[in-house]
This record gives sequence, structure tokens and C-alpha cells, in this order.
Amino acid sequence: MKRLENEIKYETGADFFRDAAVSHGMVEALGICGRYLSAQLNTQSREEKQFCRELFEAMTEATVGRADPGKIVYPYDLEKAIQRLETSFYRDSFNRNSECAKAIDGAIYKSCYKRDFYNLDIAVMVTVHDYGFERVRVVLEYNIHSREYDGRFTRDNKEWASSFDLPDKAFGGAILNAHPILIDGFARHYRKLYQDLGAERFSLPGAPEAGHMVQGYEITRSIWFDDRRGFAIGHNPNAAAPFVCWQFKTENGARDFYWGSYCNSEKEAAAHFAARTLAHMQDEPIKEIPNLLAAAEMSTEQNYNMIDGLRNNMDAPKPDLTDGQTYEELRELAPDTLHSEKPSVLKQIKAAKDAPHPKKEPDEKGHTRAKHNPER
Repeated sequence: MKRLENEIKYETGADFFRDAAVSHGMVEALGICGRYLSAQLNTQSREEKQFCRELFEAMTEATVGRADPGKIVYPYDLEKAIQRLETSFYRDSFNRNSECAKAIDGAIYKSCYKRDFYNLDIAVMVTVHDYGFERVRVVLEYNIHSREYDGRFTRDNKEWASSFDLPDKAFGGAILNAHPILIDGFARHYRKLYQDLGAERFSLPGAPEAGHMVQGYEITRSIWFDDRRGFAIGHNPNAAAPFVCWQFKTENGARDFYWGSYCNSEKEAAAHFAARTLAHMQDEPIKEIPNLLAAAEMSTEQNYNMIDGLRNNMDAPKPDLTDGQTYEELRELAPDTLHSEKPSVLKQIKAAKDAPHPKKEPDEKGHTRAKHNPER
């Protein structure tokens, strides 16, 4: 049982998050719960650590696949960013990488609850909450891979970091200054959390998709926005270019795909998908629609006051056949055309109580519950 502010008690961290989301809304709840995690960095209680883990899992599941421009890692180097007219996105991502490295150092330092003892598991959750799984991953990989000669990093972490293949210059300011043994332990806890939560789901914004075919390509991932536009990755193993990244717009529930970037690898298509999503979100004041049913609804709904994942929730307007006549006038002129009025349920119950009940004959059996007779 946890006692939090306002003397409210919660059995689990998930209960805390759900209550915060209901009371304050999703965005503010994430901020409240994120600050709570940060406040527990140097706790010594195992119960508190479990509570924080439950809280983090609930927060993560609530935002799975949700696009946050600050957590999307720009995939290209400066030269290509100039060609694509996306230098501002490159610089923003460069700065976020640097901020993430400083946040990791700070979280490691604050997680020390006594000499040589650290809550690195909570430190990982705090930084992932603020910067996302992908950015924390690439910052760790860059620092371990660039110090491959350092024997204080374990072999497992070195092999894991060897997959780093992003532009080195984009991480020029993302240098970790914590002790290598602490960085190695932080990376170990990160990898365990990543595996436990199946965090490959967070590698790209949007959500997986299957079954929709476009020009021979099956859509494998998509992201929808409230401006009725979005992006999708398609796969056709038999095509010369087996992967493609499309933009699409929706009209009457159907998607029109265009501006396809055809690619030879899934990684290349993912890079196009991330960069185009990032550019679209920063150029336009739009929001992602995380629910595909809600996305389809946005393209067909007559108004946006009830976006609930159910398509066309407004009743179809009924034609007025009365020619402006009132109910009393119609009852006088054409009573046969009106439905007979039925009494309400309450009136029916009252009438049934007031009605006289016939007395039962002595031999008539009544439907009453028999009492227990011990002599039987």
C-alpha cells in the first residue's frame, strides 16, 4: 500500500497512474508520474522499487507507439539533412542527444542511495520516460562502441553496442561522463527493461498493421494524424525494391497513398518513415491518432465532438413530414397516423400495485419460498 499526496493510497503503481490519468488527463498524468519516479531515485525500499516498476510499465503501455517529436531520433547525417532541407531536424536531434547524455549522468548520480550502491534500474526508467527508448539506446551504444578498447565494459554490452550505425557527428556532444562501470551497469539494466517490455515496439512511431495491400505491398506500419494525413511502410518481398514508405491522405474512410520512397532495406524505409513523421509533426500543429478506428472515424465523422473509435456515431437526419404542424394538430386531424402512447414503466408498476388482486382458492398453490420443516 502506497501513501501519496492528498492521503490517497494505491495498491500498485498502475493504480496510481490510472487515477492520475482520470483526474488530470493523460499529458498531465505523465508529468506527475514522471516527477514521482525522479523523486524515488535514491529510495532504499524494495517495495518502492516494485511500485516504480509497475508505474513505469503502466505509463509506457499507455503511450506505446505514440509519436513524440522529442523522442524521434533523426536518422541522417548533416550532408543528407542539407539535401533534404532538414537541417533544423538534424540540429534538434543533435541537441536532444546531448541532453539525453547529461540526463543519464544526472540520473546515475542521483540514484546513489549510499556509498557504492545505486538504483540504476530506476535511473533507466527516469531517462527513458523523458527521452524514449530509442534515444537512450543510441546514446548508450555510441558511448560504449566508441570506447571499445575500455576493459571496464563487459563483452555482452560491447557486442550489443556494435550494432550502432548512426552518424557519429550527430552524437559529438552526447558524451557520458559517469564511471564506465556505472555506464555498463546502466546499459545492462536498460537492456533487461527493453527485453522485458518488448520495447522493439517503440523503435518507430505509429503502430503495426497487417492485411492492407497497396500496389502489391502489404502495409506493415502506419501513423495517422488529425489532419487526415499519415505515413506508412509497405513490404513486398518479390519486388525489385522490397520496401516503400508512403504518405497518404484519408477521404470517406479510404486512404490514398502517394509520394512513395522505394527502398532496398527495411532500415532505409524506417529512416524515411521517421524523418517524414518528424518533419510533418514539426511543420504542422497536428496530433497523432493512436487508435486506427478513431483515425478512420476522423475521415468520415460529421463532427469531431465525439471521436470515440465508432464510425459515424451521429444519427441520420429524419425527414420532416409534418409540414410544420404540431403534435396536437396532427392528433386532431389524423389520429390514425400517430403511434399510440404507452405509459412509462413507473406508471405501469404503479398501476399494477393499485389494481385489485383476486383471492386464491384454498387449494390453489402459491409461488412462495417453502420454509424448512425439521420434522420432514
